[in-house]
Amino acid sequence: MKYCLSSILIFLSLLLLPVGGYAIDIAIIVHQDNPLDEISFRDLRRIFKQEKQRWADNQNIYVIMQEDGSPEKGLFVHKIFLMRSNELKRYWLNKIIKGDILAFPKTLSSNDTVKRFVAQIDLSIAYVNADVVDESVKVLRIDGKHPGEEGYFLNGR
Repeated sequence: MKYCLSSILIFLSLLLLPVGGYAIDIAIIVHQDNPLDEISFRDLRRIFKQEKQRWADNQNIYVIMQEDGSPEKGLFVHKIFLMRSNELKRYWLNKIIKGDILAFPKTLSSNDTVKRFVAQIDLSIAYVNADVVDESVKVLRIDGKHPGEEGYFLNGR
């Protein structure tokens, strides 16, 4: 009976863990001068899958990704691409072979590096852990929601 109770408690505690093991919110960031304040989840997905490659003013969108292994990339790829990070390379190679894109998106090593890059390059869009965001970049609402709000799509809770 003692073992049964402890097994039940362990099982219940596992149910409370975040999906995929990610207890973070991801913020979508752009340069402060970007006119967007909000983006639909549909458009966000199209931009990062590089199905939509231009901003409304017809300038190229510069997509920034994080390196493999970061919790942010794991959660982002799961939510946006509906795949695991290790499957993403095959996705990009297919797009290159078909001529849809010329190269892999730029990949940077950390949240701070991504944030500094976006703060300098006005056509860029990226994702970072919401905890590192500051006034150097603009956070886009996704379908009207900011990171941390109930119903925000890019969370690991």
